[in-house]
Amino acid sequence: MRHGTDYRVVPLHAPGDGDGEDGPETAAVLITGDHRLLLAPAATARRLEAGVAHLLPAERLAWDRLRATAGVGDDTHRALLAGSALSDGADFAVNVNLTNVCNLACAYCFAEGGDYGRITEAMGEHSIAWIFDFIETHAAPAQRVRFEFFGGEPLANLGVIQKICARADEVAERTGTIFVHRVSTNLTLLPPGTLPLFRDHRFIVSVSIDGGRRVQDANRPSKNGKGSYDRIVRNLRRVREECGDAVTLVARMTIASAEPTLKESVLALWRLDLFDHFQIYPGVYPVRAGTTVPVALTLGDRTLSEPRGDIRYINHFLQPGIVEQFKDFLDHYPKLFEPGNRFKGVLEYERTVQMITEGAAALAFCSGGRTYYTHSPDGSISPCHRLVGDESFDVGTGERGITRAHPEWRRTVDQHPVCGGCWARYLCGGGCRQENHVATGDLNVLNEESCRYQLMLAEEVVRMVGRSTPAYRSRSRTRYDDLFVSCGRPVLPSPRPAADTLRDHDYAPFRLLC
Repeated sequence: MRHGTDYRVVPLHAPGDGDGEDGPETAAVLITGDHRLLLAPAATARRLEAGVAHLLPAERLAWDRLRATAGVGDDTHRALLAGSALSDGADFAVNVNLTNVCNLACAYCFAEGGDYGRITEAMGEHSIAWIFDFIETHAAPAQRVRFEFFGGEPLANLGVIQKICARADEVAERTGTIFVHRVSTNLTLLPPGTLPLFRDHRFIVSVSIDGGRRVQDANRPSKNGKGSYDRIVRNLRRVREECGDAVTLVARMTIASAEPTLKESVLALWRLDLFDHFQIYPGVYPVRAGTTVPVALTLGDRTLSEPRGDIRYINHFLQPGIVEQFKDFLDHYPKLFEPGNRFKGVLEYERTVQMITEGAAALAFCSGGRTYYTHSPDGSISPCHRLVGDESFDVGTGERGITRAHPEWRRTVDQHPVCGGCWARYLCGGGCRQENHVATGDLNVLNEESCRYQLMLAEEVVRMVGRSTPAYRSRSRTRYDDLFVSCGRPVLPSPRPAADTLRDHDYAPFRLLC
């Protein structure tokens, strides 16, 4: 077994940190093959980081016991992926691109203000039959189906959403298919009929809001230049008051500024006590090569959406000072789970925690081109909602269904020439193909900035779990398949034995955490 490929040593405390639950001289060890998480004294961990052959005799005996009884070193996840089908690990999902209309002017919009550079009209009712034919043809038997209502601003085309939900009710009654309804909205609009629809169909409402009034109004102003924060919060309160717990509210945050800090922006929304979950995305924006100064206000400028020699894209969370903000927030994060607040977690973090504590493995970074497709008003079908603007990525039409093979979207992380040798491969799943394309011009050539961020995220979550309490690790994490975490990342559970069944074994100096 090799450090960096088959396992990863993550120190839990930096020099000078105070004592934690396991003391200041402890490290976590994540085992790649089945996501076992071990704790070890720092000296042992340093030897393990150099290689298993460097362990002292007593440590090597304990390591061998872990391999024999706990499966450490087994290729559990590799076998899962090799035996998996395209339909495994996620709901069948249809992203319904409802309209080119959007009333906000977000500073980093990848959809060019809503129209993706090619969508010139709203989706009509004729598309509904195509969408349900597509589901009948491609969804696996008994597979749940999730609608992702998207735009532009999807609530500007509420009538089609209502008709799709009504059709889904008819299909569910006839076939037993379970439908999940999710909308990604700025929630500045609440047309008549919206709240009963949300309540009756138990919608997941993902709201584009980046923090408090200051940051929201700067990042996501209306097209008339006015702020959007007050209107959104007013509508959030209406949704919560009139729909109660029938609706799941998700704060979809994009972090693209140093002030206020990441923690301050999250806390501004956390204190509202309106959201069940958060999603936190780093802003990604174009700069001139050799600088970190943005060259445009939006990602919607078509001259910047393709790779150019003098343009590169940078990830906000990798910038000096922001890395420290990210780590500081992860350190504070478990404190947000207070009895008096409805907060249930940041989806990407909690999904990663679930893969560690339960031993699950990601088959790929997202479900695009596997069990997830975007249907647009012009009749096109794309494997990625961010690539709708590029016709070269279309894989079919609503009328004809899928007409082009797209194996480049369907390979597992083990089949990737670089990602297949990474310690975090079964947490990350291999990287965002759209971000790869933006940076390199190739779906499967890694975007180095995105890769660094995913590795930092994985390592910081491992550190957080290693320092966490048993109460945090045992929290229920059962809803993530329908919450669209990481674009529907397909995840399979591991058959590894539960850690509780191994408590009687002596693995000292290692401690089996999960």
